[in-house]
Amino acid sequence: MTNLLFPLLLCHFIADFMLQTNKMASVKKEAFSNHKIKILMQHIALHFSLYFIAIFVYYYWFDRTTSFWLLLAMIIGISITHFFIDLAKAPTEKLFHDSNIVRLFMYIADQILHIAIIYVATCLVLNSQMPFSPSLYDKFSILSSLIILLVYFVGYLIPYILEVLMPGFNTEKKIIAVTKLDGKIILTKNQEIPAVSNKELKAGRYIGGLERLLLLIFMVLQIYSAIPIIIGLKTLARFKELENNRSFAEYYLIGNFLSMIFGVLIALLFDYVLYL
Repeated sequence: MTNLLFPLLLCHFIADFMLQTNKMASVKKEAFSNHKIKILMQHIALHFSLYFIAIFVYYYWFDRTTSFWLLLAMIIGISITHFFIDLAKAPTEKLFHDSNIVRLFMYIADQILHIAIIYVATCLVLNSQMPFSPSLYDKFSILSSLIILLVYFVGYLIPYILEVLMPGFNTEKKIIAVTKLDGKIILTKNQEIPAVSNKELKAGRYIGGLERLLLLIFMVLQIYSAIPIIIGLKTLARFKELENNRSFAEYYLIGNFLSMIFGVLIALLFDYVLYL
């Protein structure tokens, strides 16, 4: 028997990570405004659309006994609660002084809360239980969700952890000079600016995601001897920075170890589900 929980979770991860734009993600941190409501509504509409596809497939291919209107009401409820959770995120972080540890906790708690609501909703509506032997559709949904978590969720999680372990690792003080048209300096000041640009951080997330994806493939195929090649290539690309910048080397090593740990753990879970 196919469990609707897994397709709904897959839809959630696709909408929250793969299809969520930077604008949608950043607006959650803003104060309450009409602009924030508008962008969040677009984000929720994306979630609802994917949920609708999931219940449509479930109803017409797997379970005609459950009322389609009941399933529709369920995903409307899930979407509404998602909206209010996202709306409350910025005020909650502000309430707890918006520190590095608070941002890390909120990032993890946000996903746990969304997953818990989807789980409770499917249990209440369908009285569903975790299947001992998941169907192929269940397996596809679970394995696809694990890949998204591996590439995207972990990619955003690691910088939050690094901010807690190494506060200010991505800021450095530089002297900023403001000049007139004739070249005369009229103001100098120290200002903290990002040591690594947003473009470089984004590239790092892509590289880390591909690294963990390759790790997953090698572990599933049991090509363990190829795993050191991933580490070697990544280290070679950063060799000059590692040699000349000790603080960057520490940041790089901790981030790399975290990436490998999460990659191995999710790969083991992926392998377990694959052979259920």
